[in-house]
Amino acid sequence: MYEGLKEDYLAGHFVPGKKIDIQDLATRYRSSKTPVREAAFILVGEGLLAHHTDGGFLVPVREPAELIELLAFHMQMMAATLSNLRESAIRGVLLQVPALGPRRSPVDVASLATDIFASLAEATGNHHASLLIRRLNERLHYARIAEAPDSAMAEKELATIVDVNVTNLSKATRRRIEAYHVRKIAHQQKIIQMQSVV
Repeated sequence: MYEGLKEDYLAGHFVPGKKIDIQDLATRYRSSKTPVREAAFILVGEGLLAHHTDGGFLVPVREPAELIELLAFHMQMMAATLSNLRESAIRGVLLQVPALGPRRSPVDVASLATDIFASLAEATGNHHASLLIRRLNERLHYARIAEAPDSAMAEKELATIVDVNVTNLSKATRRRIEAYHVRKIAHQQKIIQMQSVV
């Protein structure tokens, strides 16, 4: 049940802020509501779901200030990850990333970002670091999906991150991943500024 609910989350089946219908999920999974609730509680513990005020669960709408903190922490963790990888390991990971083709959905782009960052963390051989990076990416998943109008920009950024045709790949990858996060943080800061004007 947990795996199915996590797959639904990652597939973008839920609408942030909207109550998740536990009965619908139980019917689809051919289960009672209790196992669905238990799986949802695990996802609450992982920070992926939250409790709805009327009972039940929802995917939280992350406020800009929270996204800034998550992005800054993710950027720091990726910098630490890359400092523990040889250039050959970085190259090996980036060469495994599937080619970015046209017409990728926002969910595909968000999932690809997770795969890139999680694969780099896995290459360190540190299970705890890998798990932390994956969990951070899962928390950022719906914010990445919400960037649908900018999916072309996100695809371009990811294509730049995985480009191995540079002289110093380690340094270039660090710079690119930092630029990726700095742009997203600046976007959230702009939202905060616009909200304070209104």
